[in-house]
Amino acid sequence: MKIADQINRLFPECFTVLILDNEVTLDAFITSPPLRWARLINQNGQYVIPEIYPTVMTKKESDREEMNWDRVDIGVLRINLSELDPSVDLVAIGNNASQGLPLAESLPTALRSEKAAVIYGTSLPEQSIYQSMGYKTFCARNDLLKTASQRTEKEIALCFINTIEHNEQNYHAAWTPR
Repeated sequence: MKIADQINRLFPECFTVLILDNEVTLDAFITSPPLRWARLINQNGQYVIPEIYPTVMTKKESDREEMNWDRVDIGVLRINLSELDPSVDLVAIGNNASQGLPLAESLPTALRSEKAAVIYGTSLPEQSIYQSMGYKTFCARNDLLKTASQRTEKEIALCFINTIEHNEQNYHAAWTPR
């Protein structure tokens, strides 16, 4: 089942935001009251939503999810993104020091100007590159939900795909096994 089909099945009445970013950025999407959300993971070349979702994005959930280190295959993700249709209301691409550029290239051209946003931490030196690809919406991660709420009166639901693979060898933070 394609990404959009997975999302629409789980959140049929919502304004859906697909976030392509690093799992350690999830704190930026905590609200009060918390939003419903789901994580998509790569299983055999297709992105699927595991049965434990949807949940709500709380601080506790964010902390737990930061330790869900997904296998990331940018090639598979790019193929899946190229098949994305406009039924997903907003696609947010995390720049992450230019690592979002290949994903931005994969999103269908028809979705880029009105259905996508490029998100970043504190600055976006690559903005002109994204603009040349047809992107028009740029905002700090912390402003993404404000951007989404300006586009709808529906309930917002978040869907997340991790785009940077972390594991014990490259994640340098104090960690208590759970």
